[in-house]
Amino acid sequence: MRIRTQCRACGLPFRAVISPRMASLPCPGCEVERQLARHGWREGPAGQVDCCPLCECKHFYEQKDVHRAWGCTLVALGAALAPWTWGISLIVVVAIDWWLARRLKMATVCYRCDTVYRDAQPQPNQGEFDLLKHDVMKYGKSWEDAKRE
Repeated sequence: MRIRTQCRACGLPFRAVISPRMASLPCPGCEVERQLARHGWREGPAGQVDCCPLCECKHFYEQKDVHRAWGCTLVALGAALAPWTWGISLIVVVAIDWWLARRLKMATVCYRCDTVYRDAQPQPNQGEFDLLKHDVMKYGKSWEDAKRE
């Protein structure tokens, strides 16, 4: 299964391919290895992730599998060219965005460690991103903390 993750030791974002036969995932930068859980996921054309192999979290969301920097660059380019194209470049950017949104596949993302699973099929319980759930899973925040402040 193809993933995009980040090393907990050095912070290096990297891409990797994991399989159930692997016991650990080494960082290409600092060589620190992360243990992989062997349960809760399977690879293949109908791959599923019910439990994150890297952090063993069971909460995921789905998003379009697009590189965020490309999207931001596209919007910035359209906005920069808008004065010279009388706004037509913005219409072109919207058309390209619409076309990409219809063509791109969905990716599954772990709330806790932000690992992106490219080959996993989104499950029915994996909806869109929820900021409150993200803050609870990643930082341990809750409504009770907000009431005390």
